[in-house]
Amino acid sequence: MKAKYLFSTLFVLTLTVSAHVQANGIAFVTDVKGEAVMDAGKATLMAEVKKGARISCTKDCAVGVMYLISGKEYVLKGPGDFLVGDSEVTAKIGPPPTMRDTNWKVSSKVVAQVAQTSSASIRMRSLGDAQKVETAAPLAERLIYPRDTSVATLQPAFRWASANPKGPFEFELKASGGAKPLYKAKSSTTTLALPKNIKLLPDADYSWVVKAGGVEVGTTNFKTLPAYSLDLTQKRKPDAKAPFSDWLLYALTLKDVGADQDAGEIWTKLAKDRPDLPELAALAK
Repeated sequence: MKAKYLFSTLFVLTLTVSAHVQANGIAFVTDVKGEAVMDAGKATLMAEVKKGARISCTKDCAVGVMYLISGKEYVLKGPGDFLVGDSEVTAKIGPPPTMRDTNWKVSSKVVAQVAQTSSASIRMRSLGDAQKVETAAPLAERLIYPRDTSVATLQPAFRWASANPKGPFEFELKASGGAKPLYKAKSSTTTLALPKNIKLLPDADYSWVVKAGGVEVGTTNFKTLPAYSLDLTQKRKPDAKAPFSDWLLYALTLKDVGADQDAGEIWTKLAKDRPDLPELAALAK
């Protein structure tokens, strides 16, 4: 009797886990060009893709689909109709997809979070346009980067804005809790790169301040990533000739390790290169 009960319980648990796996996406959209439909809706960038999904492409359309576990990316080109299987995408109508193996591994959680953020931002922008909401002009005096974020480098290039962009400015960098500055410098521009002999520590907190004529432009904090995350992001950074999806995945990787502002700068670059994708403009900062 106990054995029968145990078997029934295990059977129910197996079905529950199986249903959970089937309900979750196994891949996501890494690129969309032209008109593409996934199941009953429009295919959008970073949309979750489930097993059994049907993707239809019109002429001059292309869709990238990457599997979360294997990192394999399939590029579907129209006109055609495609089926998403357990581990590959096949063509039911039209040319077979091309496939490339990649080393990218991003969590479904971060992909979903970024996609939801993008979607919410697009809705807010649409609402703002409909109501003709006017946004306040940005402050002239402010620190820009790095600002309240983690950074994927031990030698960040500091940036700020000022009504008098030629300064002169006084820059000061401190370790969190440190009494003495790690580095002080004067600048006649609104950017400053640390000299090569000034290298920050991994997983450490810092603050920096900029003054002009003794008046503070701003002060803020930032943190360097742990050594493992720094190594990961440096190895994963694509080269200038890398495909669009590699840069998309690099931005997702930066987001995943907590380097939100670095990710935002990638979104901004991608949005300029691909104005056809409103998801990117929504994420750009």
